[in-house]
Amino acid sequence: QPSATLKPHKLKVPDATIVKVLELTRQKKSPVRINTLLERLGCRNSKGAWSEKGGKDLMVIGRILESQGVAQGDGTGDSEDEEDETEMELSARLSKSELQRRCDEAGVGAALLKTPPTPTREDVAGIETSWRYYRMDPKAFTQMGVLKVDFFEEFVRAGFDVLASDLDVTWVRDPRPWVTGQAAGMQLLAHADVLVSTDIANLALDTARSERWRYAEVNTGVLFLRNTNGTRALLAAWKRKMLDELTAGRLRKDSWGFNDQTYFNMIVRALGLQGVQSQGVWRQWLAERGLADGEVDASREGDRSVYRSRSALPLPSGGSAHITLTALPALEFSGGHIYFVQHEQLARAPPPVALHTTYQFSDTPAYTWGKRQRLREAGLWRGDGDEYFDAARSGGFLRLVGPLVEPGSLEGVKVREGVAAVRIEGTKGYTDRLMNNVVDPTALPEDNPMRHLTFDVLQRAALRDALALARATGRTLLLPPLTCWCDRYWNALQRCRMAEAPREMRLPFACPMDHLFDVHLWEEQEVPVRAASFLYHPQANATLRGARVRLRVAGGAEAAEAAQAPLAPGDPIPPLPPPREERTVAAGTRLSDIRAALGAARGAPVLEVGAADLRRLCVDLGSPQANREFDHVMQALLGPAEMVRFNYRHMDSVWGFRPPAPIGERPDCSRASNAVQRLDEASKFVTHFYPFAIKPDTAFETRLQ
Repeated sequence: QPSATLKPHKLKVPDATIVKVLELTRQKKSPVRINTLLERLGCRNSKGAWSEKGGKDLMVIGRILESQGVAQGDGTGDSEDEEDETEMELSARLSKSELQRRCDEAGVGAALLKTPPTPTREDVAGIETSWRYYRMDPKAFTQMGVLKVDFFEEFVRAGFDVLASDLDVTWVRDPRPWVTGQAAGMQLLAHADVLVSTDIANLALDTARSERWRYAEVNTGVLFLRNTNGTRALLAAWKRKMLDELTAGRLRKDSWGFNDQTYFNMIVRALGLQGVQSQGVWRQWLAERGLADGEVDASREGDRSVYRSRSALPLPSGGSAHITLTALPALEFSGGHIYFVQHEQLARAPPPVALHTTYQFSDTPAYTWGKRQRLREAGLWRGDGDEYFDAARSGGFLRLVGPLVEPGSLEGVKVREGVAAVRIEGTKGYTDRLMNNVVDPTALPEDNPMRHLTFDVLQRAALRDALALARATGRTLLLPPLTCWCDRYWNALQRCRMAEAPREMRLPFACPMDHLFDVHLWEEQEVPVRAASFLYHPQANATLRGARVRLRVAGGAEAAEAAQAPLAPGDPIPPLPPPREERTVAAGTRLSDIRAALGAARGAPVLEVGAADLRRLCVDLGSPQANREFDHVMQALLGPAEMVRFNYRHMDSVWGFRPPAPIGERPDCSRASNAVQRLDEASKFVTHFYPFAIKPDTAFETRLQ
C-alpha cells in the first residue's frame, strides 16, 4: 500500500562503473587488498590513480559470516573445493546472486566479495560457534565485529568515504544530501568524521541542538565514515576495544548482549563530546577542519549540531586526532518503533531516508520472519515473485471488511478483570484483584494491559473465523488491519508503552502482526495469508481491486471499511471501487456450504465479507476431522506459543495471549456467537490449550469460571 513517493530508492550514480560479478579468493599468506580490487575492476591503475573510466561510487555486498569459513555446527562454511574453483566457475556460480543482479539492473557499481581483505590473526581468523543464531554467541559475534572494522579500514585507507548499512535497513531516499550537508539544517554534518543512527524512540529527544542522543543507544546499522584522521582514530579504538575483550577472555556465554555495537557505544561515551558551537571549541574546530572563520555559520537556528571529542585518540600510523561525530536525525533515519508503531512519519512529510526494522519480534535462526512481514505490511518488500500476487495460483483471496472489534461489543458487559489473561503474577493484592474484581472492560484505564488482552480475545476470534472461511473456500486470507491497545517490548512497560516512547503515544494503535503473533509459526504451518496492504502493492494487478465479490448474510448491517493507517505522509488509503457483484446467504450457514452458495462467483479473484456478517455464520468446516485439524493449527497460531508479559506496575504483570475456544468437532449452529460468549468460551478452554498457563496459582482457572 505504498504511495508513489515511498518506494526503495535506486541510487543513480552518474559516472559509476557497472561491475560484473567478481569473486576474490583469499590466499592464505597474501590477503587481497582493496586497491587490488579497484585495479581488477578497472577503477584505478597500478599507481593508485583513478582511471578515466572508473567511477568513484562503489557498492559492496559483503558476506562477512560466510567469508571466513565460519563453522556453525552444521557443516556450513567455505570448503577447500570452493577455494580451488576457477574464476570462470566462480563467476558462473555468483552470477545467480539476486542482490548483484538488481544492482546491475539499477546501474549501481557493485562488487561481491567472498572474503573481506583482513589480516590473518589467530584471535579472529577461525570463528567457530555452535549457535545457529550466532548473535547469541558473544565471542563469535565480537570476532565478526573485528572483521567488519578491518573491512571499513581497508576502504578508508583506499580513499573512500564509507556508508555501511545493515541488511535489515531499507533505503527509501538518497542519503547523500544528509552526509554532504546539503539537506536543510544539516550543513555541519558535511564536516563530521562519523555519522551514526540511533535507537531513539522519542522524537522530542532528537531536536537539532539536543544532546540527549548521547545518552541513548547509537545504532551502527547505519554508519557513515568519512575519509579523515578522526575516522581512522575511532576505527582503531573500536577494534582495539574488541580485541582487548577477546584476549582478556571476558566474553562468556551469558554475555550475549555484548557485540560490536556495544563497544562502539562505550567508545563514544568515553569521548567527552562537546558541541562544536560551544564557546572555546568553535575556532579550534574550524582550524582542525581547515575552515576559515565565517565559512560555516554556527548561529543558524535549527541547524543540527555536531560534537568534538575533548581528547585526541591515537592514530594507527602515529600521532593522534580529535573526532567529530553526531547522530543522524531519527525522523529521516528511522527505527522500527518510530515508523511501525508510532507511525510518526505518517503525520509528516516527506518519508524517511532509511528505515531500520528494529524493535520487532518473530525472528529465528532460520530467517527474519518478523522483519519481512513488517516490510510487506509497509509495501516496501520486493522479494516476492509475481506468483505471490497471482489469484489463480493462490486459490483466490479472501478479504475481511469492517473492524474486528466493534466499539460497542462490550458495552455494559461485566467480567472478571483477569478473564483474558493466561497467567497473572505479582503482589497478592494485585492477583486477588484480577481474580475477583468484576469490571466493565471498556472502562479500564488505557494503561491497564487487561484492556489490551480482553479486546484482543475478540480480535483473535474474528481472525480465527476468517481463517476458517478461507480454509473452507480454498482461498488465501488477506490479513485485516490489526489493533493493539498496549505496546509490546522485551522489558518493562510504562503506562502500556515502551519506556523510551513518548508518554503521549496514541493508544490504541494500528500494530504490526509480530506485536500479536509469532509470525514464524504461521510460516511453519504454511497458512496462506497476505499482508493487509496486499491489494495496494505495486506488483498486485490493479484489476484485483475491482474484481471483488461481496458475500452478505441476510439481515446484516452494512459493514464499513476498517480503519487502517496510511503508509506514507499525506497518502491516505485510496478507496476501492464497489464490488462487481454480491451474493447473499442465510444466517447460520455453515462455512463448508459457502463455496456452493457462491455459484458462478466462486471463481472471483477476491471474495470479501464483513466481520459482523462473518460472526453470523456457523464456523463448521463440514466434518469432525476437518474441524479437529483446523483447531490443531489454530492452537499453534493464535495461542501464546511464546507468551508475552505485560507489566502493570513494578512486578505486577499479566501474560497473554489467550486463544479463542476451539470450534469443536460438531459446532452448535443454532446460535450466533457474541462478545460475552466468546470471552466466556475462551476462559474455559485455556487449560485445554496450555495446561502450564495458570502456574503458579492453580486455583486461578476455577475462580475465573
